[in-house]
Amino acid sequence: MNDGFVHARFVSIKCLLLSVCVLFAFGCGTTRWSDTTRTGTEQLLISNAIDRVVSQIDFSPMRGKTSFLDTSAITQTTDRDYLATTIRQHLVAAGAILAVSREDADYIVEVRAGAVGTDRDDLLIGIPAMTVPAFPAMQYSATVIPEIPFIRQTKQRGVAKIALFAYNRTTGRPVWISGNNQGESTARSLWFAGAGPLTRGTIYYETTFAGSPVALPLLSQPASEVSIEEPQVFPETVPLPQAVQPPTLAVPLPPVDPFPPVSDFPRLP
Repeated sequence: MNDGFVHARFVSIKCLLLSVCVLFAFGCGTTRWSDTTRTGTEQLLISNAIDRVVSQIDFSPMRGKTSFLDTSAITQTTDRDYLATTIRQHLVAAGAILAVSREDADYIVEVRAGAVGTDRDDLLIGIPAMTVPAFPAMQYSATVIPEIPFIRQTKQRGVAKIALFAYNRTTGRPVWISGNNQGESTARSLWFAGAGPLTRGTIYYETTFAGSPVALPLLSQPASEVSIEEPQVFPETVPLPQAVQPPTLAVPLPPVDPFPPVSDFPRLP
């Protein structure tokens, strides 16, 4: 009798498992994921470094000058279009007049880039990934042991070094030299026993842990490291100066009659 009871329980368990499998088979779904060729962190590091280095340059000597930005020296530079448009924006904000072509400009501004790129440093406290070779007498192949980190840190750095100089298009005489300027941006990620990452750096507005903000004052990102550019609106035409109004007196004067009454002449006796 016990054998029959056990058999019945076994059959019922099999039916339950089969029902669960059928239920999940009808409830499956797929989502298509895609990634860009370059990561967003790399692009943010480079653009942030460009913003920092360009903001250090004083473009005021080009105020009021019709200038053309020559970008032929940065054709092979990473994110050269972003670098060029950032320089044009700061030139316009400083009061320079941008020309469409070299022939329409009185001054030529050339830009060169010494470095625009990223670096990365990795630190691992734990067991790195390794491959255990197979022995000749064994029928098993080589075994790959995955990485077992206790503490892992990744630091990425974006650097940008640029220089500009301007000269008169007709005479070739120098007008302005910016000198060498260098900017840097950072992004740090930290894992504890495989949990994380804890991210912070100049490209982030705040410190996050696994994508969520961290409410710890010691780990919060200082607001001074994150640059937020305010929108600006410039008038298309320069307003004409208004006529100067004469000052008004606080105490009004009595009205003056232009034709005062004339007294009678004395009569002769």
